[in-house]
Amino acid sequence: MITERARRKPKADSMCFVRLLLWVAVWCIGVPPLQLAAAEHVRILPARAVVRFAGTSTLHDFGGELPAQPFFLILSNGTWSAAADVLAGQMATENTKRDRNMHQMLGTNDHPRIHGGIATAPIPGSAGTNATLTLKIRDSSQALAVQIMNWTETAEEIRFRAVWKLSLKQYGLNPPSVIGVIRVGDTVQLEADVTASKPAPPPGNTALTP
Repeated sequence: MITERARRKPKADSMCFVRLLLWVAVWCIGVPPLQLAAAEHVRILPARAVVRFAGTSTLHDFGGELPAQPFFLILSNGTWSAAADVLAGQMATENTKRDRNMHQMLGTNDHPRIHGGIATAPIPGSAGTNATLTLKIRDSSQALAVQIMNWTETAEEIRFRAVWKLSLKQYGLNPPSVIGVIRVGDTVQLEADVTASKPAPPPGNTALTP
């Protein structure tokens, strides 16, 4: 005979897992725990991103792109939070010598990951919004202004683009010159296209989650 307690156990285990996932995400991103604990509704969505970077030099411009490591997008009470890493050694510009110099500057052997996070930013409207990105490169962590645009939500996913720039000097990075003539510009432009996937709705329920 199955008791009422036994019937409730799978649901309780599921809720415990969700709470554990939420608190792990809170710890990684830095969202104030009390703020999320008081939230009426929290969604945690698996997400992916493609990050593109572009720089200048006295010879010609250069750039490249690389994927972020898988992460979570957390939505709560009209705000969103996320934190993700990219592997610095995967940064490439289709020029082997330049890439080798870039990896040396970033110290990819000792600092393999570049980490970025945004905490409790307002969900933007059609005009987009500004947010603060905390970005760590090597041992330096800086707060950078980032523009969030093209936020779209469907029954299957959420998409948006983040655009920002950084100063190499601000991070204490000094790119090597070539023959003392070809020098890299201090400002690097970056953008990330983010896609977060929603879980499939239960059979017979196709309503968009508010």
